[in-house]
Amino acid sequence: MVLTDVQANIHKQQNTEGVVYWHGDSVQKKIALTFDDGPQDVYTPQILDILKKYHIKATFFLIGKNVEAFPGVAKRIAQEGHCIGNHTYSHPDLILKNKEQIRLELKNAEEIIYRATGVRPHLFRPPYGADNHWVSLEAENLGYVIIQWSVSGLNGRKDSQFDKIVRRVITNTQNGSIILLHDGNRLSNRTDRSQIVKALPIIIESLQQKGFQFVTIDELLDLN
Repeated sequence: MVLTDVQANIHKQQNTEGVVYWHGDSVQKKIALTFDDGPQDVYTPQILDILKKYHIKATFFLIGKNVEAFPGVAKRIAQEGHCIGNHTYSHPDLILKNKEQIRLELKNAEEIIYRATGVRPHLFRPPYGADNHWVSLEAENLGYVIIQWSVSGLNGRKDSQFDKIVRRVITNTQNGSIILLHDGNRLSNRTDRSQIVKALPIIIESLQQKGFQFVTIDELLDLN
């Protein structure tokens, strides 16, 4: 498998056991689909329908304010057996925040997610993947495991046509990959994610044909 230099380097990022993970076991053909910035009322349900069709469980990193806007969609994610993670309340760059602000972003999102879904998340993905000592420390103090990613499917906006998304994911996925896609947006719930919806069945079928098994982050990293 040919990897771009950037993706190959990301896959070489060293996990810190129990603290931060970039990828799973490189021996087993297990991979995890993850979706950021939701929920959203148009594209998240379409993605859930596709996942149900293929009997796949994914991991959704939810923004608190979007859960407030669409609690029913968040509840559906949980009811259909997908893993739920915390993506902060308002998606700020946490590196620019002090520890109290970091903690508040995490706790506010956690409570909103819990009220909507009955799930208290233990996985956390920093907005933009931006992490430093203070972000890690506050997340760890709150009992969170930080989840980064090793393959990015781009963001699915107008500059990211579905064929580019498909090619990027299929080319770079390998054993243990954590794949980043998006179902919502931090700024507007009207952001077009249709290209990701269009790409998803092709990605799933192509990777299944290569022998990959889709699992949740908890299953990939044996965090249960």
